[in-house]
Amino acid sequence: MENKKEYYIIENRYLAEALAFLKFRYYKFTGDKGFTVYGFKDTKKFRNAMNGLFDLRKEICNN
Repeated sequence: MENKKEYYIIENRYLAEALAFLKFRYYKFTGDKGFTVYGFKDTKKFRNAMNGLFDLRKEICNN
């Protein structure tokens, strides 16, 4: 039996806002450690967008 989570949890507010700018809706709640976390529907499109943001950051920071 596959144990696939429906939501991807992000602790970084700025990353969550960048993904929200790309039209991915998040759910905001308090995590286990008492901090605000952001939950996104974990889809292939979402993962591609998140990886694209990481690639862009890497490209900008290395120049």
